[in-house]
Amino acid sequence: MNNPVIEWSARAVRDAIADAGRSKRSVSDETGIPYPTLNRKLAAKSEFSFTELLMLADALGVAPKQFTPPVFA
Repeated sequence: MNNPVIEWSARAVRDAIADAGRSKRSVSDETGIPYPTLNRKLAAKSEFSFTELLMLADALGVAPKQFTPPVFA
């Protein structure tokens, strides 16, 4: 998809999953985001919704703004 905002958010979520020591599967299970959908979004092939970003932040114990590119600050 080559959209810098989508790629930035996907990288931020991937990093948060790694930093939390979690697997994509466990995050998928906790958030209810289907595993194939989570994988597609982590690969920046489609974008996360705000609701998904909120669920991910809650599951990973981070502030939702961590997934918002600096250009939006």
